[in-house]
Amino acid sequence: MPYKHLDKTAIPILEKNIQAKIKWVRKDHFVYHPKAIACLNKFNWIYEQTFFYDDTEDLIHDMESISLIGNTGLGKSSIINELRRTHSRQHNPTYEKYPVAYCLLKDSITGLKGLYTSLLSAYGHPLAKAEALKMSNIRISELEDVFIHTLKETETKLFIIDEFQHTKGRNQRAILNMLKRTMLASQVPFIPVGMPETKSILDMDMQLSNRCPVRPYSHLKFLKFKDDEYRSFLSGYEKFQPFPEPSDLSSKDFANMIFDKVQLPKPHLGETNRRNMVILIKTASVIALRNNHNRIEEEDLKNAQL
Repeated sequence: MPYKHLDKTAIPILEKNIQAKIKWVRKDHFVYHPKAIACLNKFNWIYEQTFFYDDTEDLIHDMESISLIGNTGLGKSSIINELRRTHSRQHNPTYEKYPVAYCLLKDSITGLKGLYTSLLSAYGHPLAKAEALKMSNIRISELEDVFIHTLKETETKLFIIDEFQHTKGRNQRAILNMLKRTMLASQVPFIPVGMPETKSILDMDMQLSNRCPVRPYSHLKFLKFKDDEYRSFLSGYEKFQPFPEPSDLSSKDFANMIFDKVQLPKPHLGETNRRNMVILIKTASVIALRNNHNRIEEEDLKNAQL
């Protein structure tokens, strides 16, 4: 098979013109690195498990869940986007289905109403708007009922709560308690996603931390040059670069050159994140394409900057 160094989705791009190739390079491409695979396998297990509870909605089940944490640029959003892509929402004239719903917590949550407006924003619900909420004079218990009803009506099987660290504040314990209560009442697993401090927030509520634990594979960490994961990610992302010849970005010389350019400043000197790696590879690929090279050459990498 020709072009064994490429992902099957990149092979047709070889026949395109340079503008189409550059457009392809600028797109984000998902690399199934070990931690991403482990997280997605767990998410899908939890997702499929919820179908076994549909016939016994009147019972309270001990639902499984998990939390995904890590500093910025490590790939949390990429993993969540891949999960959502494989369980995309469905729009019809008479109904909408959100198998995997997603909300981004606001950084100004000051109470339970703010919490539920953020959760309802996953569905574009009218009560997700502050003006509508003020005019409605709705109570917290009613907001909870509206949210649970929406979860069931849209057949949501997983609900992702991103930027979970924004629950931190003076109403933190009340917010965590309501999240736990809503998850139990709806029987829909919640997936907290956020910065590393998310774990300490969850640990404030033993039941919630037990239901949404942080596993070793769901704690994304900075990469070091000596880590196998660093070079395997280089190799994985190279598969999406539309060149007829392999660039061997994971070779020792190229990996060293790339690391020198993408490593983080203090206090994380000697470490990097996937975001920087992707930006540099994209930049080097565009330079190589404009130079009409058949692969990313050393000079292309030297000229590439973050």
